[in-house]
Amino acid sequence: MSNSDHNESACAIDELPGRPGCGSPQIADVESTWSDDYREMVNRNIGFITAEQQERLRTCKAAVFGMGGIGGSAFEVLVRCGIGHFSIVDRDTFEASNMNRQVFACRHTLGKRKIDVAAERAETINADVRIEKFDHVDEDNIADILDAADVAVMGIDTLAPCIIASRKCREMNIPLVEGWAMPYANVRVFTRDTPTLEQAYGLPTQGRAVSDISEDEFRQLGLQVMLGLGRIEGVRDYYSDEVVENIRRGHIVSFAPVAWLNAVLLALETIKVLLNWGKIALAPDFALYDPFQHRVPASGSEETSTRAQSAGP
Repeated sequence: MSNSDHNESACAIDELPGRPGCGSPQIADVESTWSDDYREMVNRNIGFITAEQQERLRTCKAAVFGMGGIGGSAFEVLVRCGIGHFSIVDRDTFEASNMNRQVFACRHTLGKRKIDVAAERAETINADVRIEKFDHVDEDNIADILDAADVAVMGIDTLAPCIIASRKCREMNIPLVEGWAMPYANVRVFTRDTPTLEQAYGLPTQGRAVSDISEDEFRQLGLQVMLGLGRIEGVRDYYSDEVVENIRRGHIVSFAPVAWLNAVLLALETIKVLLNWGKIALAPDFALYDPFQHRVPASGSEETSTRAQSAGP
């Protein structure tokens, strides 16, 4: 089966299997295909989700971009949920400054490739998991990263690979789950039927070849996108002028509770997409929650849609 055949049949959100009722007579047949290790690992899942849903997760593939503060934690949650197949992407090695928030960053992992550490960790959780590792994203390997994927999770903030991945996901009809490590819990999902990621951010890259965009332009646009998050109602209040100025200079602040809160939200939205479960937070709107004031802010779509055009450094 080709990539396009696989994703046309399995990945459109409105075609994913619905939530089957508990007590299905097929449960024994479903579980008979599981290894003893897998059955023991997911035993406590059953009841919250059904055995049929668990089998769906076991046979799915998720492509996770980034093994850092958001992507790494989301990846571990998805492994523990029982997803059976992954491709994971990260170009970096762990350094000491990662330890405040990145789940795989420890003294003994410093200097090691993030994808290697993440894969080793996943294999200690699910002995049956299959993982393909990639140390970069470009237009030559993105089809391989997304090959047979049912969903993609965006956990990186470098703009060029985000655009490459989002364009290919749309072409292959793979839902793309996105969120940021900002003070609000936030998530949204791009599909073939939503605005594109570039449209949602108002990026001037639309219709342009990635190879025609300079590294300096990508850097400036990436910074503007990040600063534009401050236009979402109330977000700017959490950052002093000094911190904002440091962000402009490239010093990005992050905090474990915020990063992990958003990672868990991304992981849950990914599970919802795979199981066609509940209400999906479709782009351009973010689903938002302010954990500091326990309130739901405005969606932020209008505020963020023009940020790359007007949020100069």
